[in-house]
Amino acid sequence: MKTLQRLTWLLLLAVLVGGCELVEDDFLGTWENYAYYDGYEETGLYPDEYCTYAFFRDGTGIYSRQNSINGRMYETDFRWQELSRGHLYLRHSDGEVEDFYYRFRGGDMLVSSTPSFHTYMIYAYRGRHY
Repeated sequence: MKTLQRLTWLLLLAVLVGGCELVEDDFLGTWENYAYYDGYEETGLYPDEYCTYAFFRDGTGIYSRQNSINGRMYETDFRWQELSRGHLYLRHSDGEVEDFYYRFRGGDMLVSSTPSFHTYMIYAYRGRHY
């Protein structure tokens, strides 16, 4: 009987913990990069290399990064479009265009310029926005 109770509790715990993970295509919210994978190993970033992307449900977003030379914050807004599952296209207000792929690993989002993910940036989730 105790074994059955333990299995029931373990199953309930697994369901609760699994329910806390991000949905596979749920990139809405704010993400901050903290590491990079160069094809061989993951490497942490220097503080002046950190940037954030905030994705909003209405197809808009905000990109921000601190300038390493003068310390000022650079910020631009963008419009995003999901071309296919895991493939985003961003058009920034300053004219820059980004086309990248994403997938999730635990609570992190991996972002790569190619679908092979040979190299990628690692972003940590910083909060939900609608």
